[in-house]
Amino acid sequence: MTTDLDSRRSIRTISRADFAGFPVWEWALNEEATLGQNESFVRPTALAAIALEQPCQLVVAATFTLSNGACLPGCVELDIRARKVRAVPMFLLLQDRHLELGDEQTLSTLAHFTKVADVRPVAWELAVPVAGQSGPLRGSIRRSLRSRIASLWRRSPSQVASILG
Repeated sequence: MTTDLDSRRSIRTISRADFAGFPVWEWALNEEATLGQNESFVRPTALAAIALEQPCQLVVAATFTLSNGACLPGCVELDIRARKVRAVPMFLLLQDRHLELGDEQTLSTLAHFTKVADVRPVAWELAVPVAGQSGPLRGSIRRSLRSRIASLWRRSPSQVASILG
């Protein structure tokens, strides 16, 4: 794939193959009026590492680890400002379907796919390094309070009693 006008994609249609060809994408800002795109479009970059010198917003390929140890591809949005990186996991790619993180439908789909109840993403790792770091940027995914309460609600009273001590 070349980095021309035809290579731009809506973030809603980006695929595993797109990330395999170009692991780092940037938001195609200021192209909406001239190219008929909207603010959801990204364009591929030739970056092999994330530089911290210039402020930018990137969408980067990542590997997500599930609570059962399985790994799935996905992406993380990076917001780089003042040489600091803010990372926000965006979605998982499962058979080129986008699974939004934190969505109940995602948890249901993952349970169906893995055949494991209550499986969820727990960690991520970028596919490319960040300049000045010894390894790839990693992060964990915490469960929301709502999700933890719902999980407790689904358990039997004896399981809850043993957890609460």
